[in-house]
Amino acid sequence: MSKYQRRRDKRRYEWKSAYRGKEALMLERGYLEVSPYGFYRELFPAGSLQQEPEDGKGNIIATQIRPSGKGRTRQWVIDDSLKMLDKVIGDRFGLIPPISFYGKTHTKENAHELFAMVIDVDYVGKQQLKNLLKQFGNGVQLRPTYLVSSGKGVHLYYFLQEPVQLYRNREKVLAELKEAFIRRLWNDTSSIRPDSPDITGIYQGFRCVGSQSKLGADFPVKAYKLSENRYTLEDIKASIPSCKVDLAPLYEKPRRKSTVTLEEAKELYPEWYEKRIVQGEPKQKSKKQGGTWVCNEALYEWWKRKITEEVKAGGRYFSIMALCSYGLKCGISEQKIRRDAYAFLEHLESLTEDEDNHFSRADVKDALRALKGDRKRLSTIASREWIEDNTKVTIPANKRNYRKQEVHLARARAVQDIDYPNHEWAGRPNAEQTVREWQESHPAGKKADCIRETGLSKPTVYKWWK
Repeated sequence: MSKYQRRRDKRRYEWKSAYRGKEALMLERGYLEVSPYGFYRELFPAGSLQQEPEDGKGNIIATQIRPSGKGRTRQWVIDDSLKMLDKVIGDRFGLIPPISFYGKTHTKENAHELFAMVIDVDYVGKQQLKNLLKQFGNGVQLRPTYLVSSGKGVHLYYFLQEPVQLYRNREKVLAELKEAFIRRLWNDTSSIRPDSPDITGIYQGFRCVGSQSKLGADFPVKAYKLSENRYTLEDIKASIPSCKVDLAPLYEKPRRKSTVTLEEAKELYPEWYEKRIVQGEPKQKSKKQGGTWVCNEALYEWWKRKITEEVKAGGRYFSIMALCSYGLKCGISEQKIRRDAYAFLEHLESLTEDEDNHFSRADVKDALRALKGDRKRLSTIASREWIEDNTKVTIPANKRNYRKQEVHLARARAVQDIDYPNHEWAGRPNAEQTVREWQESHPAGKKADCIRETGLSKPTVYKWWK
């Protein structure tokens, strides 16, 4: 047996021992285990999910994850009866978000209502669990409704008094509140690795109660009830010292919904109904929303640098998916994208922190499946929000660093003089030169930004845009 294998087996043994220790601690403190059906019935009260087709309510979407080459990843629709929970209870890797969805797929476009704020704290040993329970008891931390032992960590479920409608204008506020809550709960008393909090989004799924943890079939995910409390978002914010998240947008009136019922829509718009409701396909974005614009190849090269310099262990898989999206948006051939993706394998594997979470050739192959997906839908992966949520790479919005336009363009021309010392671009029309300079200084920039910052007309920018 190699030294590496012995070290890996030792760590796994230590975490299995910690799991048993945490299990004994919860029983010692009087926190009894709750069955998967009891847990999800309380999270999604009877009548909150769909009971009959077209009753206007959402469903749970459970996902079975399968590694590349070991079966097909599937999604299951679980209605108010909860009968389909059997598909993921006992499964090797089953995920359920605390959200109800329309349609048949777990996408944010289909998200309907948020039933709980869930915080994932990883690398929690027995002592860290003791610290958390003490802090819940003395009021230092907000006591969750349930604590779920997920293997190496815990999931803290804060059930909401009323489910929150997931309108798009609320997404940013909810994400900011959750990030602040994660940073509050994940610290040097609750985790062995306090400097590596996993900032998950509001649509994140969590290992199903009753399914297997990473430690194996003998170490299932277990739920323990800590209180009868249900919370408001204001309660959660109040528990975070100096929290500056503004909850006001949550109370802004959303755009007026159509008065057409689903039953009427089925008759009036049969094709739409089949795609969006029956098949569960997300709404397609227009070109102006980032659907299919072809971008400068510099954007693709920019993302390659980001993979080398900023991507960490938690975002490796998604960084390759983003590479696929940027490549297609920039007109890069699939052959080159695949070649570039595999070229990153050695670097991404070198980022491994957990011996149970290596990055292999199979992971690259699985991520490259994105090349075969719907091109318009894939383009949404290149959005700043998606990349920041999934790869943990921060991408600041395009701006001029508060410089005046004239100063900003003068700096861009200085850069051009360095790149083209012999003034190879001389003699080109001035408008073309201006657009080119702007694009070179904004690899990820958009036409609208160029129009606004240069003062050129829309037809002119579109004419010279590359």
